[in-house]
Amino acid sequence: MQAKLIRIAIVAVAALVAAVFLVATGAFLCLALYEGLKIVWAPWLAALASAAILLVVAWIVLAVGSAIARAAERKARREAEAKGPATARIGLEIGRILGESAFGYIGKNPTKVLIGGLAFGFLIGAVPKLRSFLMSLMKEK
Repeated sequence: MQAKLIRIAIVAVAALVAAVFLVATGAFLCLALYEGLKIVWAPWLAALASAAILLVVAWIVLAVGSAIARAAERKARREAEAKGPATARIGLEIGRILGESAFGYIGKNPTKVLIGGLAFGFLIGAVPKLRSFLMSLMKEK
């Protein structure tokens, strides 16, 4: 389990570093686009055209991401219906009831919830047996 957590941490750090480099690459590409257009057009027009191009690219990325998310949602819905519509409805109803109950309690008692969350977080950090027990509940079987 500890080796898995270490691997996840290493991958997370690598992804963060890659994201920083990706942002820097994007900045240089935007600058190159602007500088290239500035040769042909006035600087203000080159900046406007660069912004428009980036806006269109961002819109395309959002549209593709949205389509992928909708496809994943449809697939999940089909898998849930394959298990049986009653099972999906029961799970949905239980989740809704628990969510509404939790929302109501948290809305009425925000201070108690904050203190309880802090205390529980401290307990998990301070008691190794409790932490290992909770981690064992989340292990893959």
